[in-house]
Amino acid sequence: MNTTSIENHKVAILAVGGTGAAVLDNLAVACEGEHRTICIDTDALALRGTVASKKILVAPERVHGLGTGGEGELLEGLSLEEGDSLDPILQGISTALVVLSVSGGTGAALSPSLVRRLKKQKAEVVVLAVTPFAFEGTRRKNRATQCLHELRKVADAVLVFNNDRLLESSMSKDLREGQRSLDRAIARTVHGLAHVMEKNGMVHLGVSELKEAVGSGCDAVGMLENAWAGVAEASGEGREEAAIEAVVEDILLEDGRAWKEGNRILVSVITGPETSLNDFHGLLEKLRARLPVDMPISAGAAVDPERSESLSLTLLVTRRSEGTVLEKPEGRKEEKKSVSVEETSQDESQVKKGKRFVAAQGELEFDRTPSRFARSTPSVRGAEDLDRPTFQRKEIRLRV
Repeated sequence: MNTTSIENHKVAILAVGGTGAAVLDNLAVACEGEHRTICIDTDALALRGTVASKKILVAPERVHGLGTGGEGELLEGLSLEEGDSLDPILQGISTALVVLSVSGGTGAALSPSLVRRLKKQKAEVVVLAVTPFAFEGTRRKNRATQCLHELRKVADAVLVFNNDRLLESSMSKDLREGQRSLDRAIARTVHGLAHVMEKNGMVHLGVSELKEAVGSGCDAVGMLENAWAGVAEASGEGREEAAIEAVVEDILLEDGRAWKEGNRILVSVITGPETSLNDFHGLLEKLRARLPVDMPISAGAAVDPERSESLSLTLLVTRRSEGTVLEKPEGRKEEKKSVSVEETSQDESQVKKGKRFVAAQGELEFDRTPSRFARSTPSVRGAEDLDRPTFQRKEIRLRV
């Protein structure tokens, strides 16, 4: 935790695809303050309705502004690494928060190349990815796995939120508000992270802390899920206790999965200018005492002059992992090659030994006059007895 004063960071929030656009809309509605927002999509109608400050329509000659409908194959071969149309828009970004869905549509198809382009201009990149529901099938799950594999190679940190989390929350009873609740939670998480990254404050929380929290690997927990967020805001007297209680009982934390699977906590606090460092320290002590588990905490605080008696608290529980469960395409072949000569020769000897006791099917003895046809009239056509098996009538020797 670095308590030194820092310069304002130029943080941009980039949304790719329909899920990213929905998060930006919730960011504008549920969160105060201005952010540098950019929306990239293939759906012209959805792009026109979003509130992003910059809007980029991709591949109009391919999908004619109608979107991909979740079919990333429509954008096969397309990359955002080339071309000069994005340069003026992406210029000056030092930290990028990229929001998308990895279900296989526009977000999954374009986000890896977008992250590579941002990294070429020396920007720090944090990805907030949403995975598909389990009932969407193996195809989308495989697309999500592949996209996350590519993103982890290039991004500084990848936070993965699982859509299935909604099915285990109280919002699963409300069809209209269910998906909105996740979009709203991610939007408020982005809002809290952007503030502590870009504004002067008591404590700075940067990309390095996020990278430390999630590690360089991935997990198989909840289909690669490694992030759970809680957001709360309170004002007036007793706002600290109210915000802490609300954030711990947030919708995405109420099932308790975060406390079982997570092992790191990041806290973002947005408060007024009258808050002292001692007040901030006391808030963290109260939060630690309220948490159901003891985990390492990294925290950042931003000062908003317009907040005199209000407090915004973002709690991000993460799972750190160094290893990977994503199998390489040639992984199994390498395992076969790595088998020792002694083991191979032993296996071959066992196979040969086993074959001594296995007779070929053509050598098995069959009753040429089946008893079940003994009292029935033979089915004879020409010179052939049709009651006998064909391989016997034709004198064919069968091989195993």
